[in-house]
Amino acid sequence: MEPLTTPRLVLDPWRERHAADLVRMSSDEKVMRHIGQGVWSPEYAAQRHAAALEHWARHGFGWRAILDRADRTFLGLAALSWLRDPIPGIGIPAVEIGWWTEPHAWGRGIATEAAEALVDDAFHRVRAELVVARCTPDNIASQRIIGKLAMTRHPYDAQSLYGDLVQVYTLANPSAGD
Repeated sequence: MEPLTTPRLVLDPWRERHAADLVRMSSDEKVMRHIGQGVWSPEYAAQRHAAALEHWARHGFGWRAILDRADRTFLGLAALSWLRDPIPGIGIPAVEIGWWTEPHAWGRGIATEAAEALVDDAFHRVRAELVVARCTPDNIASQRIIGKLAMTRHPYDAQSLYGDLVQVYTLANPSAGD
């Protein structure tokens, strides 16, 4: 479980030590307004934390803590996980990407930098053929990041993990089939 590094960030594989950060961040209404069900209870955050650890143990990739490279301050999380439920027109296996950042990190390109590193990891190390993102129609910030990743709008909307209708975007591995 090696960290990924970018010019400004360390993307640390999700570890036990990140549990408190998840509980704190998932209880912030500003962070959670586009996640679907709103703020998480500490119990639900603990369940999701355990699932993230399990995904790493089983698959060798998953959530990563976004840390400031200079001082290791926690800035958020970037997620890469196997697509758990089928989306019309998208076969499984595919990997799903997502990101959350702390409000003090908003507007600085942190999520974009983390997402670009995860796409690279998905295509080169994980060998994914397709990366999928889901986004609520009103999440303009994530739609900008999706655009910077050159993802394209999938013709079908889908449900999120929490049951709300979301737009789906995809990006194919340019070297798939080589």
